[in-house]
This record gives sequence, C-alpha cells and structure tokens, in this order.
Amino acid sequence: MRKNIISNLTAVSIGDIKGIGIEILIKSWKRKELKNFVLVTNYKLFNKYILQKKIQLKIFKSQVIGNKITYQKNSFNIFDISAKNYNQNTFNSLIESYKLVKKQLFIGLVTLPINKKKLNLINSSFIDQTTFFTRKDGKKISNMIFVYKNIFFVPLTIHLELKRVSREYKKTEKYIEKIKNLNQTLIRDFGIKKPKFIMAGINPHNGENGAISIEDEKLLKPIIYKLKKLKIDINGPISPDAIVNKKNLDNFNCFIFTYHDQALIPFKLISEYSGVNYTSSLDIIRVSPDHGTAYDIVGKKYASPLGIINSFKLLKKISLNRAKYEKTKKIPRSKFPN
Repeated sequence: MRKNIISNLTAVSIGDIKGIGIEILIKSWKRKELKNFVLVTNYKLFNKYILQKKIQLKIFKSQVIGNKITYQKNSFNIFDISAKNYNQNTFNSLIESYKLVKKQLFIGLVTLPINKKKLNLINSSFIDQTTFFTRKDGKKISNMIFVYKNIFFVPLTIHLELKRVSREYKKTEKYIEKIKNLNQTLIRDFGIKKPKFIMAGINPHNGENGAISIEDEKLLKPIIYKLKKLKIDINGPISPDAIVNKKNLDNFNCFIFTYHDQALIPFKLISEYSGVNYTSSLDIIRVSPDHGTAYDIVGKKYASPLGIINSFKLLKKISLNRAKYEKTKKIPRSKFPN
C-alpha cells in the first residue's frame, strides 16, 4: 500500500461517537464535501462503531514520519490513539489532536461536538473545549467567537452561572484585555483592519436608568470608556433586546454579549446551526460546529452538515490570514501575542 505524505491537512477530534458529529463527518466525506483530514481516534473503538452502524469505509492508518503525517487519498484516514472506552476516547482525542497540531503536522483542528457531562466523569476539572484548549496552550486570555458569514458574536463570559455574571464585570481590567484581544483577533485572523464593535448591557434595558439596576452604568460603561481611549471602535452598552437588528448587522463587525445565552440565542436563530465556534488567541487554530451532539436526530436524514463544512472552510481562511499577517508583521509562527 502506497503511503503519501502531504501538507495542508486538518486534524479532527472524534467528539462523542454516539452523537451527530461523526455521522455527519463520514457522510460529508462520502459525498466529497470534505477532504484532506485525519480523524484522531482509537482504531478499535471506531471500527466497532462503523460495524454496528453497517458503514462501509476504506480506512487508512496515518502515522507520523519525521515532521509529516502519512495520508492516503480516497481512504478515510485515522490516527490511532490509546483509549479503553468511548468517553476516554473523546478526551484522549482532544489531547492527542492538540499535540499533533501543535507540532505543525496539521494546519488546524476541527473538534466534533462533545458531551461535557461525560468528559467531566473522565476529568473533573473539564468545563468546556474553549477553556480546555486555552489552558492547554498556556494562554491567560481567549475568546469564544461564533462566526457566521461575516458576523461575529462573542459572549465575554461563557459557561458561568447567571447569578455570577454581574460580579464578574467588577474585574474591569480583565474585560478590557479580553476586548483588546478580540480586536487584535479580528485584525489578524480575519483581515478586518478597523473592527467595529457593539456591546450589549447585562440587564433588561440596561437597567432602565437605575429603575431596574445600576450595574450597566457602574460596571460596563468604565470598560467601554477605557477601550475608546485606546482607539477601539466600540458602542454600548445597548439594550440586549434591541442590539441585534438589520441596521446593526449591516454596520458592525462584532456583537459583544455579557453572558453565554445572550449571544447564542440570536446567533443560532440567524445561523440556523450552520455557524462556527472559534477559540481565539491560541497558537493553534481550533474550530467547531456551533451545534451539539444532537442525540435525538442521530440516524435521521435531516441533520445539516453545514456547521462542520463551514468549520473546515473557516479554519482554512484563518490559516491563510495568519500566514499573511505573519509575513506582513514578520512574526514567527506560534509567537502570537496573548
């Protein structure tokens, strides 16, 4: 069997093998909608899965040879890792795929959807993939960026209890740094020279001038004021129920929200689950479809592949933009500012 060694490959983590992600990946590969990727998984567990599902696949086991990874066109390429069960396979796939991408064997990583509760049984400190890769990459600050076409939705806090959100914004300097970081990401990774931001308030109607609360006035306005002093084009706080409209979608690059669901509810309505979740500021490029495991539609015909297909497209776009940025700024790869 002839072994080809090529560049510009994408690594794919297995995710929850009982979820929709792997099913979409295989179907999209068979339809030739996706190519040039290697799935990082335990071979025996993956083989067990395709046998149970009666899926016919010509599998090729990729290996690392020198500073390249072997790859065979017209085969479904996997990189075999150690794992005793499906949950361990999901977790180990994240670790091993990160290592492979960090070694620059791949241009980036597409992570298939996971079940956080299952991974928490393997590692009690696991919160989410954004936090996992931020820690793995040794970064203090990153942002969870949801991308659909040329629109960016960013929740500044992610998997945090709602009752803890307001007091988070007492950490003024932390959130100034997060938005500065976000500004740099849009310039470097998306080629937007002068990003325009609009930021939602925390409370209904931004606290209604104190009738509901004074948190938006007291906590968010100082952050926005200091960012404007730094020449970052940011507007807000805007009432959360009025921020997403046609005029704003036409006039702003990035919508900043104060907590997770405040961003995700309008984003999923606009993108119809075809958007991409991107972890900013890492040395590697990590993207994921914005949908979850969707156990309820596994095996049914109406699952959309667009979230995963768009993840691959966005990864390549960021890779090209980073290369241009490195060349212009003469920054070595893996030396991006935090």
